Amino acid sequence: MSIAQCIGRPRDKTRDIAIEKATVELLREVGYESITMDLVALRARVSKATIYRRWKNKAALVADAVHHYAFCKMPIIDTGTLRGDLIQAVSEKVKIMKSADGQLIAGLMCTARNDADLFELLHQPLSEKASAAGSAIFDRAVLRGEISVDAKRDQVFQLVPAIIGFRVFMSRESITHKFIEDFVDDVLLPVLQHTTK
Repeated sequence: MSIAQCIGRPRDKTRDIAIEKATVELLREVGYESITMDLVALRARVSKATIYRRWKNKAALVADAVHHYAFCKMPIIDTGTLRGDLIQAVSEKVKIMKSADGQLIAGLMCTARNDADLFELLHQPLSEKASAAGSAIFDRAVLRGEISVDAKRDQVFQLVPAIIGFRVFMSRESITHKFIEDFVDDVLLPVLQHTTK
């Protein structure tokens, strides 16, 4: 018996891609609650068994599909100043939240409040992506001497999605460039530059 026969047939990555694409399409069309493994199998033209060999449940499949398609990916930001970086980062966050991908993620996170499996699979990787993008901005600001190494980064990570998310999804107030500048100047920079004596 050959080694290939012992270890079995290698996993077909094209099927993974087809299944994840089908999942994303169905998320856009019918929403998370209405997706079934049968629907995904039909759309991807694979058997339901093929899906279950890769993902244990719908939550795991949806989370992988979302993360592998790099939804809400923040571009590299480096304007040379902390203020400039924050203004651009918040502006990008606004674009993302208003995009189809942003709406999709927001809907999934709302659903995840009542689905512990989905919340766990979505929340941590999304938080890690946001932290990675923000950390680069803050690390450079520390090196330039604009903030201390003990700056309250976590508060900024919470403030930006809270304030911007509220205006995009709840109050639906306009978010102008002037609003973003004021938000950075009056809220974010003071939080980051505050030091306790």
